[in-house]
Amino acid sequence: QSIHLRMASDPDPDPAGNEQRVSAFIQWLQDNHADLSRIEIRTCETGGGNGVYARQDVSADERYAYIPHKLVITSRVCRQSLATNQLSGRALLASFLVHQRFVIKDSFWKPYIDILPANYHTPLEFAKGELSLLQGTPVEHAVDDRRSKYMMEHRQALEATKEVIPKEMFTWENYVWAASAVSSRAFSKELVRGYDEHTADGEVLLPLLDMMNHQPRQPVSWVALDNGIEFVTGTKLISGRQVFNNYGPKSNEELLMGYGFCVPGNPFSHFHIKLNYENDPLYKDKQELLQASGICSCDHYIRKDGLPRDLLPMLRVMAMTDVDVHFALKKLQQKGNGDDIRQMLDYVGLHNELRARYLLLFLVQKKLQVFEAAEKLLTTDPQTENAQVARVYRTEIGEILRATVDRLEKDERLIMVFACGIQASKQTALPWYARSENNEAEFAKPMLIDDDMEQPASKRARPSSSSSSSSSSPDDLEQRFLESALITSDSFASDPEFAEAIAQVDVDPDVLLTLFVVRILATNGSPWRPAVSRLEAGFQHPMMTEEEEYEEMVEEMNDVYHSLFPLLNEHFPKVFPMHLFTAERFVWAAAVVETFRVEVPKRSCPGQVVDAVCLL
Repeated sequence: QSIHLRMASDPDPDPAGNEQRVSAFIQWLQDNHADLSRIEIRTCETGGGNGVYARQDVSADERYAYIPHKLVITSRVCRQSLATNQLSGRALLASFLVHQRFVIKDSFWKPYIDILPANYHTPLEFAKGELSLLQGTPVEHAVDDRRSKYMMEHRQALEATKEVIPKEMFTWENYVWAASAVSSRAFSKELVRGYDEHTADGEVLLPLLDMMNHQPRQPVSWVALDNGIEFVTGTKLISGRQVFNNYGPKSNEELLMGYGFCVPGNPFSHFHIKLNYENDPLYKDKQELLQASGICSCDHYIRKDGLPRDLLPMLRVMAMTDVDVHFALKKLQQKGNGDDIRQMLDYVGLHNELRARYLLLFLVQKKLQVFEAAEKLLTTDPQTENAQVARVYRTEIGEILRATVDRLEKDERLIMVFACGIQASKQTALPWYARSENNEAEFAKPMLIDDDMEQPASKRARPSSSSSSSSSSPDDLEQRFLESALITSDSFASDPEFAEAIAQVDVDPDVLLTLFVVRILATNGSPWRPAVSRLEAGFQHPMMTEEEEYEEMVEEMNDVYHSLFPLLNEHFPKVFPMHLFTAERFVWAAAVVETFRVEVPKRSCPGQVVDAVCLL
């Protein structure tokens, strides 16, 4: 079943004229020794326009057409015609097409030029009402970028070809037509490498091959021969049925911008997201970690069925604290193996996982908000073919965004359920550098929707001891998560003596969290004591061992400590005993707060963020 929405060539308003042009094109191909004995060109049975059909059955891996090098339009052909070396790439091919169509009336290429569509339907040619259907989608800005590029190319082409193309013939409209033809029909230069002792320095045009319509995953090969190019089918062709090409794994965004059509249900469609961490003070260190793990691009393409492989690992690096980065670089230096770093990026620690996923969900939700806000402003719904294509693309983008938000929200709930039960299960989700040998066997990480289910069962999170967690309402689960899995300012109420004491002092919120972490070690009934005790046994901030590098930080923390003690002990001796609240332990606790800090967006109160510490 054909799933095209638009063909490579549009329906011709003059069927008789189209038949004449097709006949002239076929004769031209045959006169120049092309082989199309197994195929024919005729009007498509659905959608109009021209298509290529099989005259007979053709077995898989057999040739079904051939064109000689003489019929290939390369950069050398274009430069000879235009008498210029100032252009390259798309601008060169487009200028050639304008020259051959509007200036050279008896052109050798006339049968090919005549069969090209008179109009293309990329968004550059959309009317205002049709363009409105692209608002809030990536194509909205891509159209402006493409227009700017074409305008620059047009200015360059006008200057480079002024001796051979009259200015009145090289209009903006004519350039857009030619550039659209190149964008939708050009092939890789590799198909003519070495031909006639030259190598093409840009894409090439292949008459006949460029007439075949697109079908995703259609198996087809283009084989470069010494004297031309042959087309080989990867599957059996049935007599009378259309012969398709495969333009590659292109999303509907690429198809719309480059070809002017979309494929409903396109398996390669995606939503592009670009991550940027250049302003991060740890940029160079994080870049080193990413490159060592084989992640070199900030561009990621989210499909409806899942997240791209490198997206979460990159976000985990971006979400790393300075301590995370310190120990990751240390591991890289010790192991010297990017594979170890890549494996480490599958999971850093629960604090890091939360930070990374909150960031991703925020980014995707913002994209969805922009999309939906634009949707509400749509006032026109033109009943044109361009609008039909735009609606297919728009619907698909909305589906991808909503599916991604839904997936990430489900993962967030799974993490909260995991975190609520991990204390009761006596497991830990701390990063590798904070686990002692004694609790290494107790390590577990949350298993999420996109996780590899082949991970050994011993390393998966055990079910929560609270059967109510997974069945709780979102608000109840969130509240339980904030109360039992994280340390926040609200946690102080669990220790009335501490809460009463700090109500009488005026100190920074971070310092209060630091004091509370130390206080937990002396509070037998505290639900966080096992976690803090594990950390005390396994975590040592690098400033405790590399004092020279962190001398300023240690000095600052000691200054804070001495501004509090022994004053707090004198006023509240039971709450702040000096044997517990030593300078060394205070500095350690301050490092814990800074390392495992998480800003938790409160879903039940949009816009509100809870400053928390995750020590599980």
